[in-house]
Amino acid sequence: MNFSRHDQIHSLEENNKFELLVIGGGVVGSAILELAASQGINSLLIEKNDFSSGASSRSTKLLHGGIRYLPQMQFGLIRESLKEQKILEQVLGQLYKPLKLLAPVFKDDGFSDLPKILQSNFIAPIAFKIGLTLYDFLGQRKNDQRHTLISKEDTFRLFPKLKKNKLTKSFIFQDAQTEDAKLVLTLLRNAVEINNATALNYVKITDIIRTGDIYKVSLIDEINKKEYTVESKKIIAATGVHNLPGMYESKSSKIKLSGGAHLILKGDPLGIGKNGVLLPQTEDNRVMFVLPWTGNTIVGTTDTEEFSGSLDRPYANSEDKAYLIRHIKKYFNIEEVKYISSWTGLRALIDSSGTNSKNISRGHFYKNIDENFIQISGGKLTGFRIIAKENLEQLFLQLVLDALLHSVFHALPLTHSHTKLFLNLLLNHSIDLLLHFFLLLLEVQINRRAQVRDDLRVAPGPVEVVPGSVVFHELVLDTSTVQCPLGRPRPRDLAGVVRGPVKGKNGFGDPEEVVA
Repeated sequence: MNFSRHDQIHSLEENNKFELLVIGGGVVGSAILELAASQGINSLLIEKNDFSSGASSRSTKLLHGGIRYLPQMQFGLIRESLKEQKILEQVLGQLYKPLKLLAPVFKDDGFSDLPKILQSNFIAPIAFKIGLTLYDFLGQRKNDQRHTLISKEDTFRLFPKLKKNKLTKSFIFQDAQTEDAKLVLTLLRNAVEINNATALNYVKITDIIRTGDIYKVSLIDEINKKEYTVESKKIIAATGVHNLPGMYESKSSKIKLSGGAHLILKGDPLGIGKNGVLLPQTEDNRVMFVLPWTGNTIVGTTDTEEFSGSLDRPYANSEDKAYLIRHIKKYFNIEEVKYISSWTGLRALIDSSGTNSKNISRGHFYKNIDENFIQISGGKLTGFRIIAKENLEQLFLQLVLDALLHSVFHALPLTHSHTKLFLNLLLNHSIDLLLHFFLLLLEVQINRRAQVRDDLRVAPGPVEVVPGSVVFHELVLDTSTVQCPLGRPRPRDLAGVVRGPVKGKNGFGDPEEVVA
């Protein structure tokens, strides 16, 4: 299907009944659409503005593990993010760009987010060294990916415009970058052009009404002012900083906003080359990044609870810009800072009343609005894939169970990925899942008791997977050929007949070694 808006409107006019409605055209919503459509789920995505017009095009462009969250003891979030880095490196191709970052150590400066007791000139470098070691350990990094310590002289050789006064040593560690807006469009095009999903921008949802098991959704095309009504069995709202539309607005997740301002400097006036710099300390005890970006330089971010503009159109005000420029001059030898662009992105955080926004977890969370209606909030750019996968598993849990039962009661041996999937689901949904599973087990055994004879036995050899079920981890019960999230042709290794040891990636599923 063509990704043009004209063709997408025409598709909506021909078909207004969907299994899944995704609200929000940012990176999470786009990943949900791509993953769901790749599993054969008839899906529609609606965005009231342009695709990736919110935080997904206004980020710091980092696919990072969250080193600044170590002092906050958010080890689970860091571990998950670093694990995602490895997966994204495999599936994003050129949209994943490894990046070396310098963390300079200055006398009497310390590091933001470290407790005061660890900020002394003697203890701060040791504490940061321990933090980087833990960062590498949580990411299970190989030797060539681990942090290194470099001398003052080597620091100046690599970063000649960094101020020499009080610099004692530096650390170099690894993270990654991506082109966030381009990533969103890539996901959408894969979902639409390869897997026949429907995605529309500049379409506003005016109301959502539940009728039995169906949601009737009223839409208006903001360009041609034409109204539509669609039906969907399930809804996932990845609305970022916005409330839910229509009568569901009062049920929206309670969130706290955090604004992050950035500047783009023309060229490389700070002499960082292809590397980044983590500025260790700001006047309000935060960290800041200086990063290479398509031939220019990004400086950011702030972390403020107040912002200028609207939720749809925030912008960096004069105070934000002055703040960023002050810290550039604090650490770099530059007389005049000239910027060619600026922006502010708004992040949705868990509403922890009385807590400063910089101390609130960047982990994602979801709220069950209805039985088949979920709203996602929070999360980091690095975690877009896992957020999409978890929420689809939550919403389509019954289909996952059906797929498992389908394999069991057709006498098909469970592969390693089946077993792993079942254990993950068991841990996440323990009691409810066990009860549901054994009830279904009893029902199927009664119904099939007379049929379970020789016809259900399979000879040793290739495992034949019966098409028709849906699993959101490694299995795709389908023999078609798809493309990966970058559009590169790739066979579905786990589709149809699985022959011998194979290694495959199912859409946004985790890469997994599967032995038949």
